[in-house]
Amino acid sequence: MRKSRAATAVVEGHLDERLVERAIEAADYAADENQLRDAVETVVDASEIDPAGTSAALWSLQSNRSAAERLEACLGLNPARSTLALGGAIQLARAELTRPDPDLRSRIPELVRWLEGGW
Repeated sequence: MRKSRAATAVVEGHLDERLVERAIEAADYAADENQLRDAVETVVDASEIDPAGTSAALWSLQSNRSAAERLEACLGLNPARSTLALGGAIQLARAELTRPDPDLRSRIPELVRWLEGGW
């Protein structure tokens, strides 16, 4: 992904809803077994460009119920489990993004496991 405004996770200090849409679109175009992984990789691509901005976007996502609910609905889990799965994945990602040299790509298997409800 190239560095541009379209690739960022945050616009004017708030979650860029286009990131949510890109993640959902990536899942829509992937084979069934790769949907979640492709969506996570879309977010990871944005994090590599701007780790601090992505962390801020994930924080913002937790307070943006409509965006969070759209993502939770894609998980295919019951509502309570979807909320926990998304929250757990967000916390894992934010913890990695606060490291001096974040490597969210190495955490993709863990993120996918959280989002699949395999915890």
